Amino acid sequence: MSLSLAHPAGTVTQAAAAASAWPATAADAEAELARLAELLAEAGVTAVPAAGVLAAPGLAAGPGDTAGIRVRTTSNPPHALYVIAAGRITPHAGADSAFAHLRPLIEAAARPCDGCNAEAFKPCHPGCLSDPSTD
Repeated sequence: MSLSLAHPAGTVTQAAAAASAWPATAADAEAELARLAELLAEAGVTAVPAAGVLAAPGLAAGPGDTAGIRVRTTSNPPHALYVIAAGRITPHAGADSAFAHLRPLIEAAARPCDGCNAEAFKPCHPGCLSDPSTD
């Protein structure tokens, strides 16, 4: 996270600027989740919203991933968007950051798989080992 160089380290102003980067409330985190759904829709990714969760079942974390990607918020601090992919949880301050994290997966999903011949935007078959030339 980058901090403003205009304020000396440890000042109240610098701490407030750093804290404001994260959603302040659960409602703010839900709004960021809705914004992420819009960004994914614009990128052609089907996202299924539910309370506090956004699922992208057609977006895989890698070859053989059939679970898809999930993004969650929490009702308790720290409020953030938690991207859950391939057994890893990555917190993000907002929709733009989470979308940037997902962009390589979106771009990979837009190409068919040479390893198992799965179509673009379709998950690879279980046990698929992608062709190294496409990585």
